[in-house]
Amino acid sequence: MTTTRSLTDDARDLPREPTAPWILVLVAGLVVVWLAVLAWQVAVLPDRVPTHFDSAGRADGWSSRAGALASSLLLPLVIALPLPLLSRLALLWPAAISAPNRDWWTATAPRLRRFERLLREDLWLIAASMIGALIGVQVAITDAAVAGADSLPSAYSRGPLIVAAVGMGLVLVRVLGGRYAAQPDLA
Repeated sequence: MTTTRSLTDDARDLPREPTAPWILVLVAGLVVVWLAVLAWQVAVLPDRVPTHFDSAGRADGWSSRAGALASSLLLPLVIALPLPLLSRLALLWPAAISAPNRDWWTATAPRLRRFERLLREDLWLIAASMIGALIGVQVAITDAAVAGADSLPSAYSRGPLIVAAVGMGLVLVRVLGGRYAAQPDLA
């Protein structure tokens, strides 16, 4: 019987399965949009920026220009973009992963290597949803700051949440829709 340690070692020795190109294109496109919004913010943000809004869309928290720019830069870099690295847990500590059909996926080294790719792709899609939502927040904050407004239109206050919810919902449907079912080529 193979131990978990030798199984994970064997899986790490196998070639890494590449992420689907469409996912990488999606993330790269969102990163380009995020950087464009960040450049726009650098060009137009005033010294005082509304950065928090109550449920009615009224500004109730303010930041300096530098603080708003730091948030716009760091949130995607710290929260969203590193997320796919968590897929490495499948190759280091497979028992820590909770996914459909995990016991089947962690039974052999080739399955475990494929499992890591499936997780990585799903985590990239979650990261893309987060980046899309953060872009919406950045645009809303910048628009409010440039307009000198103390409130946001409802589309701005709900839009980023809708982007995140739809994105995460699509990933969930993908995961629960058989993505992690046993695959005949890895029997």
